[in-house]
Amino acid sequence: MRKSILVALLSLLAITLCANPGFFLSVFPVLSLNNLPVYDRDYLPDLQDMYAYFDYPAFGAFGIELSGKTYRALFRLDLRQDLSSFLRGRSWSNLPIDSNKNSLYMDTDFPRVGFLEYENSTIRLSAGKRKLHYGPATYNFILSETVPFFEHLWFDLETRVSYGRYFYNFFVISSDRSVYDSPKTMIGHEFGFSNESLRVGFAETNLISKTFPDLRDLSPFTIFHNNYAKNSNVAAALFFELKLDRVDLYGQLYADDILIPGDRTANPTSIGWYAGAGFTLKEGTPYEGPVLWEDQFSLREKTLVCERGGLKVKYEHYHSTPYLYNRQFEEGKYTNPIRFNAGDIEEGKYVVVNGFYGFPYGPDATLDLLALSYETERLRAGLRFQFLRLGAYKIDDYYGEPFEHNWYSLVKPITRVLMVDLNVHYSPDKVQEFYFSPSVSIGMELRFNVKFGYGRFFSF
Repeated sequence: MRKSILVALLSLLAITLCANPGFFLSVFPVLSLNNLPVYDRDYLPDLQDMYAYFDYPAFGAFGIELSGKTYRALFRLDLRQDLSSFLRGRSWSNLPIDSNKNSLYMDTDFPRVGFLEYENSTIRLSAGKRKLHYGPATYNFILSETVPFFEHLWFDLETRVSYGRYFYNFFVISSDRSVYDSPKTMIGHEFGFSNESLRVGFAETNLISKTFPDLRDLSPFTIFHNNYAKNSNVAAALFFELKLDRVDLYGQLYADDILIPGDRTANPTSIGWYAGAGFTLKEGTPYEGPVLWEDQFSLREKTLVCERGGLKVKYEHYHSTPYLYNRQFEEGKYTNPIRFNAGDIEEGKYVVVNGFYGFPYGPDATLDLLALSYETERLRAGLRFQFLRLGAYKIDDYYGEPFEHNWYSLVKPITRVLMVDLNVHYSPDKVQEFYFSPSVSIGMELRFNVKFGYGRFFSF
């Protein structure tokens, strides 16, 4: 026993001595001029409230990072304003102040970033908590980095041949089982081929609810559809990327259910798809500002599209059908519940907001997105227009026969929202950042939010 402990301590010491260890600290106060609504204590936030809340950076953060040529271990505690304070009228800043009095009170649902990562020329491994994202588009129907984090295991593998490379990805995501008092696990894998101008592949996901996955579910090299397991929702996707000099074309077709005559399921056809195109107007270098935002720790799939550096413009179109992501029971829906220990909720309730694993606007939605971005070592700026149409059918609505809505069209009445936002980040020396972000949303109501802040990163 003593020998085992000694070996473990020596191994830890060796890793620490060979690594680039460092404690880090950041502060990022932000002020805002907005007309966001102020809610009472009995109000329960929805998905759009969560997106607005995380659109502010954490007021401060600290942690430790150990990294070497092939590995990185990071633990980060974000000192963020409490969600209930944000909803009760404190959205004029990100200061962690109590909603009822001017005293320090912060969100304690941390860490939101903590992971171990290993990568060489053939494989990439990640385990822990961070954002994940599939594909080159802003959003994706399998995994999008719009939710705060995923508790995950991630594995990439590739092999090179004379005419390109074959790639494989496997991931497991565990949702918070305290929400349903039962487990909920998302498993996915994809296989494909790419070269300098083409990337194509096939992906499959399996959402397992009310039970833990077994070895058959966790097998990386299998076909989920052929498991035929209870409380298992299997979906599949095809995707492509095409690079033609300065032009990028990409798309995805995601199918949850496809109703085929004679099939044993009565579930209606439910799909999501997107198509996008990008054009590089001017080549450039990527932004090298300080690490102050959670999405800077995102783990993204390796694609042909280079999103960083220079002047770029892109257009994307998304459509999700009414019955996408849905099932009869709550645990079977394609949602990842995020639990908040909010301080000022009536009866001391925990707050749960259901974010989607994939497309952030869920089912029964159509979105057009136009974005212009410019990036240098010191400056990153992006202007984005989004025109969203939301059908009347929601993820929490009744799912079952007779499935009265048309399987493809948006359910009337349709809500239309135009969203415009500008984000500007300027860093004079890689440790400081000046931030400016005005946004406006025009729909049933007019909402605006103008944020400006200053961030500083310290390492020891």
